[in-house]
Amino acid sequence: ALTRSQFPVFTIYAQKSCLGVKPCERAWCFDRVQAFQLSGYARKQHVVASRQDCLELCLGEREFPCRSANYNNVTRECSLSDMDRLTVAGSGAFRAEPDTEYLENNCVEEPIKLCEFKKLSGRILKTVDSVYQDVGSADECRELCLNSPFRCHSYDYGDTGEMVCRLSHHSRATLSDIQDPYLEVPEAATYELSSCYNVSIDCRSGDMVARIKTSKLFNGKIYAKGSPNSCVQDVRGSLDFELSMAYDDVECNVRQQGLGRYLNDVVIQHHDTIVTSSDLGLAVTCQYDLTNKSVSNEVDLGVRGDVRPALSEEVVVDSPNVAMKITDRFGGDMLPSAEVGDPLALRFEIMDRNSPYEIFVRELVAMDGVDSSEIVLIDSDGCPTDHFIMGPIYKSADTGKLPHIKLPVYVILNG
Repeated sequence: ALTRSQFPVFTIYAQKSCLGVKPCERAWCFDRVQAFQLSGYARKQHVVASRQDCLELCLGEREFPCRSANYNNVTRECSLSDMDRLTVAGSGAFRAEPDTEYLENNCVEEPIKLCEFKKLSGRILKTVDSVYQDVGSADECRELCLNSPFRCHSYDYGDTGEMVCRLSHHSRATLSDIQDPYLEVPEAATYELSSCYNVSIDCRSGDMVARIKTSKLFNGKIYAKGSPNSCVQDVRGSLDFELSMAYDDVECNVRQQGLGRYLNDVVIQHHDTIVTSSDLGLAVTCQYDLTNKSVSNEVDLGVRGDVRPALSEEVVVDSPNVAMKITDRFGGDMLPSAEVGDPLALRFEIMDRNSPYEIFVRELVAMDGVDSSEIVLIDSDGCPTDHFIMGPIYKSADTGKLPHIKLPVYVILNG
């Protein structure tokens, strides 16, 4: 049976569950707070069979980082959120709600590169998660907190024993459901994680982009130092924000230092109009390697001997059979005979309609029926020699392929 401790503590219960989704390697996966919920930040809602199904939905969410979930034991409704008690600390969104359980995901990745801890004087937690002895300094204790196997949000050092470091996943933002969590010790102090930032620089062809990830909803602005009004990005309630600074933009004042080296100073300001002690200054640099490079390749691409064809194919197309016909003026009906004054045309036609050839008419000669004398009507270039005798050559309108020649109405050829 459980017995009351001689020391002032509060109790933390743990429950082992078998999940259908692979959890993270943290010391535990979820914090569960009964009769509480996070209001106003639901991204998805599902009706599920059990609380465990709700846990698995949060762990398996891929559209956004699921930081928490509300599970209603009556309606079975599971609400997933990309916020938790830490990201919305101080907003009043975490509140009591009967029949609802608040589930906080400890597998989410938090920024830890640039962190700020605030001192809470005269108080230490009654119960912590880890206790380390023989820790050399408060800074070492701080690093143990930032690299702990759980989401550490507070630590104290040297208050419960010499060189003793205590770590906890709790802070004032997560203790609203616990009665009297602190022990009053005038000379002691607890250091609570206020916010953390991860800063990355994207060096592009014409600009540098400073990208910021934070552990707490940020309201304020980010700007280039010296240009708070002209090179600035206002931020309202976001965990991710960025500032783009073009190299040729005089407003952003990006400085060039040597060949291919660009640098600037960036300020993260937590208030829209005033500078506070929480504001951060960042020095960002992009270095481009602009030296010449010699590139060689030792692969032998020489060709020895003739390249023989893999396939040889030859096709012979026979010469076409061509017919010349005397037709009416429009190249239609063929006429067996004609008289002086009849409007006529000469039609040249390839008998095989599928032939690949086309016709080019040249060196057309008419012969006199009396003495066999010759009259050249079309020369070697395909042009009429006398427009009074024969007009130009046209292609047939119906096929676009069969040429015909209009003859003047007063001419009749007898051969």
